[in-house]
Amino acid sequence: MKILHLYPNLMNLYGDHGNITVLSRYLKDLGIRVKVEKKDIEDLIDFNQYDFIYMGSGTEDKLKIAMKDLMKYKLFISRYISKGKAGLFTGNAMELLGRKIDDEEALGILNFETVTTEKRYTGDVIARNEETKEVVGFINKSSLIKGGEADKLFTYEFRDSNLVDNDYEGYRTGNFFGTHIIGPVLVKNPAFREVIVKILAGEKFEERVYPYEQEAYDNTLQELRKRK
Repeated sequence: MKILHLYPNLMNLYGDHGNITVLSRYLKDLGIRVKVEKKDIEDLIDFNQYDFIYMGSGTEDKLKIAMKDLMKYKLFISRYISKGKAGLFTGNAMELLGRKIDDEEALGILNFETVTTEKRYTGDVIARNEETKEVVGFINKSSLIKGGEADKLFTYEFRDSNLVDNDYEGYRTGNFFGTHIIGPVLVKNPAFREVIVKILAGEKFEERVYPYEQEAYDNTLQELRKRK
């Protein structure tokens, strides 16, 4: 199993490498050999080598640097996703999957656009879908997302009043996920992590419970529910 961690030095604002750490551990616990490769700006990338692609959050300036470099792989990423291969972009990396960020062309994988703002939108959330159940986390962004509801990933159950965006959050196309929720999101949400592990492990999948992480999730969910 080969995992590609894109721009780990540039796009790792909130300890996003933790998502790769817990995902790799789960796969290894299932007896799957895992190799994580890191690629930064100007590295040559053969996307066909990988089973999973991950990118985390960065500052707005660093996001633009990542976008400029990634655009040369636009066709290859589109083909990768169309083959049903898996990935996850978290935080503002998700914005690269849309058609545009302001007036600049993005990857165009999904049918949404991003408008950057001078205001920063932050807050805790509970979001859900049938597979992941309730997902908890934090959003910190200076952008608004327009469109793409047909490919929405989550529906909000709770969000702080500062978050005035859509009633839905994140996107999914095939086995590729994008979400503004940070935490890191796979560390804080065992059920969401399990959804991705099922895709990657296939017939080797077995449910695993990591007690400390499950307890932390349960406590966080309980506290956020009090604020609903």
